[in-house]
Amino acid sequence: MTGGIVDAVVIGLGNRYRRDDGVGVAAADELNRLGLTGVRIVTDIVEPMSLLEAWSDARLAVVIDGAVGSSPAPGRVRRCSLSDVTAGDGLSSHSVDLVRTHALGEALGRLPGQLVLLTVDVADTGHGTDLTPAVARAVPEVVGMAVDVIAGIDTEKRRERA
Repeated sequence: MTGGIVDAVVIGLGNRYRRDDGVGVAAADELNRLGLTGVRIVTDIVEPMSLLEAWSDARLAVVIDGAVGSSPAPGRVRRCSLSDVTAGDGLSSHSVDLVRTHALGEALGRLPGQLVLLTVDVADTGHGTDLTPAVARAVPEVVGMAVDVIAGIDTEKRRERA
């Protein structure tokens, strides 16, 4: 652990060398550029213990990840809960299983105070470093949603009122 409670951690999951799978990392990089006070940015998570290490001392953990699931719409941004993700074959486009990692964290007492999952539907997770156009256009939206979550603003309710 990093030695103290942090207000928030943003965890950008994915592989920046697998095209759209890097959308979580791209969004985390953008959030890092914003220099948000009290927010730690983490990328390059490759296994569950790293994820537990990243979020266990945070009041809020915002996980941003590329999604592959049924009825994908490349570039669609969603706020999900763990109940939206099925263990082993849910929304993630790689091998870090959020449901099982969350369960392990619960058993070990290593969960954040609150966990928010933001996903972007991906189109191409083949080799390469560029996001596809639809997914690249979604990065500012998911970054904005993450900023709203960190600020305590419920983006979904704000959209409903608009």
